[in-house]
Amino acid sequence: MKGKALLVGILLITTIASANLFVVDTKDHDVKESTVIKPIKARGHEQLLAVEGKEIKNALKMTALPTNIPVANTEDTEFHPTIASSGSIFFAGYTYAPSIIEQYIYMAVSLDGGETFVPAGYWNIEGALDYPSFDHWGGNTFYGTFMPDPNTAYMYLMEIMDITDTATWGLVYWDWSSYGWYEFKEPAIACHNSQDPWEFGVIATIASTEYEDYPCVDAPHMFFADPDAEGTGWISWWPEYNYSAHAAATIDKARNMFYCAYDWYNETAATWNILLWVRSFEDPLAGSNMIEIPSSFYAMYPAVAAYNDKIVIVCQSDEHINQDIVCFYSSDGGATWSTSYVTNAPEDDLYPSLIISGEKVICTFVRQGNLYYTYSEDWGATWEEPIKLNEVDGSVSSEFRTAAICEAGAVWTDTRNGNADVYFNTFPVPILTVDVSGGFGVKATVSNVGTATAENVPWSIELTGLVFIGAKKEGTINSLAPGESTTIKSGLVFGIGPTTITVTAGGVTETKSGFILGPLVLGVS
Repeated sequence: MKGKALLVGILLITTIASANLFVVDTKDHDVKESTVIKPIKARGHEQLLAVEGKEIKNALKMTALPTNIPVANTEDTEFHPTIASSGSIFFAGYTYAPSIIEQYIYMAVSLDGGETFVPAGYWNIEGALDYPSFDHWGGNTFYGTFMPDPNTAYMYLMEIMDITDTATWGLVYWDWSSYGWYEFKEPAIACHNSQDPWEFGVIATIASTEYEDYPCVDAPHMFFADPDAEGTGWISWWPEYNYSAHAAATIDKARNMFYCAYDWYNETAATWNILLWVRSFEDPLAGSNMIEIPSSFYAMYPAVAAYNDKIVIVCQSDEHINQDIVCFYSSDGGATWSTSYVTNAPEDDLYPSLIISGEKVICTFVRQGNLYYTYSEDWGATWEEPIKLNEVDGSVSSEFRTAAICEAGAVWTDTRNGNADVYFNTFPVPILTVDVSGGFGVKATVSNVGTATAENVPWSIELTGLVFIGAKKEGTINSLAPGESTTIKSGLVFGIGPTTITVTAGGVTETKSGFILGPLVLGVS
């Protein structure tokens, strides 16, 4: 994508949100009656608009910040961190504010499992930038985005083609101001490499526009790449959901589905509800579905994770006067929903974040100036007792996006030194990596680079195309200790022609292309 003209379209969604059953099944409180969500019809019809994207030349500037933990601890202010990981590689970012009028997006990389972070530079762009969001795409490739200066209507995409080589890092942007857009807020990115190389994933954000007959104020927006034309992208929005506040994004890597979550002020009910916007990653232009999840309480600050049609959304709830973390969970792709409580303590629990790590769903939140984490092993139905992650009591800043989570740990804004810094710590979890190769059939090395043993890990190897024998193989890895590796195999295959290889181990999916010639699988890349 970098170095080429980019065309970006605008898509106004006209699909009808299907009816969904919402079942409330609380853990600590009385069970409420089920509520049926009625279909919601979007107004208007599809609108398209092409815009040329621009690459920012020489945007990356190197830095000389401290090279060890914490991630950043200068005398200036660092806050709103983000983090993404691949095995023992961690890619962190944060907002750096040397003065009240300057804010930059700084980056740091760890190649040793988070033991040390090396400064990797910053984006040399004028204005007050904020709220970075990074995610791992595949291999050594990461993507990112961040909120533009409030006086501009830009959408940024960071292209980190090789995390170990800053010469491959680039930045592009789209200017929407001439078409009536303003105030892009707090974007969130989710990535996956199962489609064409230019399809990075999805960005969810809140924005406003005066565009033609379809204006909106603080409405849900979604940005994604065109599946058929490299260099073309689409932005879509729901103008009937004005007065949304925050956005989150994830990709179901087993089903290739986008899930973007938003909190939206429902003026009719005079409360905040959660919206879930669903779209196919394989065919994103086929239409989409907006699911409105009703609640009798204020539901705000959503975070979302999904895998194999299981969806977990966590958010803040004021149902019991104080703030708790409530979980909406579905096991059928969003057709039906239930709730549980991640936390239900007398203290306020705030600003959750969420990630899938192996067979666990991990949630972090802030309580009385500390960062806690908990996890669910049944996709949101029940949650374990929370554990404090920061070591200095009361040092975690309490605000939206004060912390961010990856499969192996979390970063947070820390005030122990009298100003805002960024710190990191790991969870005791197994972290799996998958290395795929060909030959006689397909082999994959599954390694545990985490800090806990992985047990009963389901795996599968699937080949698409003209495969007559051995198109899919499944099994279970009984146990894999930290630092150990094992090899899984497809067994005998037979076919001819191009093939796409998808290897899954636990919650990790690796996709490769190759060529199958009889029993041989060649050119795996």
